[in-house]
Amino acid sequence: MLEPNEKAVFDGMVTQLRADDPRFTQRVDRMCRPKQRLYTTMAILLWTMAPLCIVFGGWTGVIMAVVATAYGAHLMNKRGGATLQTLWSSTRRPRTSSS
Repeated sequence: MLEPNEKAVFDGMVTQLRADDPRFTQRVDRMCRPKQRLYTTMAILLWTMAPLCIVFGGWTGVIMAVVATAYGAHLMNKRGGATLQTLWSSTRRPRTSSS
């Protein structure tokens, strides 16, 4: 762990590098962003393996397939992809007797 004065010196160096080297800025920013291609690939792989789990795994395979499918959906939502709209979505208005 850095001491406060060392942290200040390090932050100053990073700030100077960001100002002087745009390629450094791009690399650092890319490291901080989530890996969208990886999330998509993993979701597709999980969804592809789910039927195989069901066929070869019996009841345990069904449980594994449900977990894999749910985690694949989580990864797609995490990357900003498919959005699931539920019946209780806030975009729908409930019907009233006057409409």
